Amino acid sequence: MRFATFVILCFLTGSVSADAFYKLVGYDCDRRADRLVVTYDAAANSEGEAMMHNKTNFQWDPYRLITMADYDHIKDLQVIKRTCKLSDGSYSISLGPVPGNFNIQGMCGAWMSAWAEVRKGARIIYPRADFERSVGCTYDKGEIITRVEIRPKQRSPEVTVQPAEKLLSGL
Repeated sequence: MRFATFVILCFLTGSVSADAFYKLVGYDCDRRADRLVVTYDAAANSEGEAMMHNKTNFQWDPYRLITMADYDHIKDLQVIKRTCKLSDGSYSISLGPVPGNFNIQGMCGAWMSAWAEVRKGARIIYPRADFERSVGCTYDKGEIITRVEIRPKQRSPEVTVQPAEKLLSGL
């Protein structure tokens, strides 16, 4: 009887798998095309692993932009600051993490997003904004900004937004 119970438990636990979810925040300063593109990529499981493996020097994992105070609590948030020179001048890019909770053992503590801001001198071109709007750790509603494109002489940035349900449907 013990053996039969063991085999059944092995079968049941062997068929259970957890989804692993990966995110990258970054930018592309494309001088040839005279544009700056801020990106937010998200993918699950093997697709996410491949995304992380192929990340560029201009992409960061938001989870790696935090410093822990102890095993359970986030101490500091690192902000990435870079410059992109286009035909009409230099743009300042700031990227940072958005933790769900500074206590990683608390509700939404394992959830992480990111934010971006773009300036040209003192002028704010793209105000600091979270990429995941009204999404949070439940992933059931809201929308996710996946791309912000800025070009010289453009009135405002071109922002690509997707419903969270569509982007996260692979989970």
